Amino acid sequence: MRNPTSGRLFAAVLAALFLLSACAMLPRETVRYRCAGAVEMAVVYSGRATGMEGKAELVWEGHSFTLKQAVSGSGARYTDGALTLVSKGDEAFVEKAGEIVLRDCNAKP
Repeated sequence: MRNPTSGRLFAAVLAALFLLSACAMLPRETVRYRCAGAVEMAVVYSGRATGMEGKAELVWEGHSFTLKQAVSGSGARYTDGALTLVSKGDEAFVEKAGEIVLRDCNAKP
């Protein structure tokens, strides 16, 4: 006789593996920006336009920041609570503790 609990456990593990593999296949887009003062940053966006929570990996001055998508009235906003990336179209800026630290950022072709 088969244990019904083991069947549910197997189904739960299978579902978790499916979700993990789906996360690994999220579309990723790398955008390189040139900001005021000739400062450059790169952002790897994932999960945009998929209905799943979006993330942005911001690389700036040799540091990497993982930001989660937040509510935005227009454009897109990603934050980790201290650093915030705001983008709309090909333009972006970065705030740290409420002050703009990277401004006039434009996506490079």
